[in-house]
Amino acid sequence: MPSHAVEHVVVDQVPVAQQQVLDALLQLYLYDFSALAPLGTAYGEVGEDGRFAYSWLESYWQEPDRIPFVIRADGRIAGFVLVNRWSALDRPLDHAIAEFFVLRRYRRTGVGTRAAHLVFRRMRGRWEVPIAAYNHEALPFWRSVVRSLPVRVDEHAGDGQRWAGPVLCFDMRNAAERGPERDDF
Repeated sequence: MPSHAVEHVVVDQVPVAQQQVLDALLQLYLYDFSALAPLGTAYGEVGEDGRFAYSWLESYWQEPDRIPFVIRADGRIAGFVLVNRWSALDRPLDHAIAEFFVLRRYRRTGVGTRAAHLVFRRMRGRWEVPIAAYNHEALPFWRSVVRSLPVRVDEHAGDGQRWAGPVLCFDMRNAAERGPERDDF
């Protein structure tokens, strides 16, 4: 394996005592997203304190259906995943990707795919992965990630009101496990 490759990816649930780590990573994530937000909207703007607002962060330690994870690559923080149960299609589900972020230095290294697979395998159930219509880079990534799972994947269009963009749907309740050659998944 080349020396620059990431050998180990883990996804750890973030305890409330480390909320500030996730808050700091959210600033980087929201900064990246600010480039996609149209001018003239509140999206992508910072407050008077110079920070991007994310009003749901504390709920990830207060509500049982919201789970915060940090992604680590070879022991170093590489991003985060926020999971909740909000359905972009307004239908029953067990889990949804609310936010997913990989630091730029770890993008296109397989870290994101491996982290997503770890979360999906850890949290069996019916999943939705909504992709914002304006986030053109995310759609090929997520299609590749979910199509490499051992399950059927359906893609639906959001209604434009509740959600604008495609939504990838799949069920991990009976997904087959990967063989030992993929022990980090």
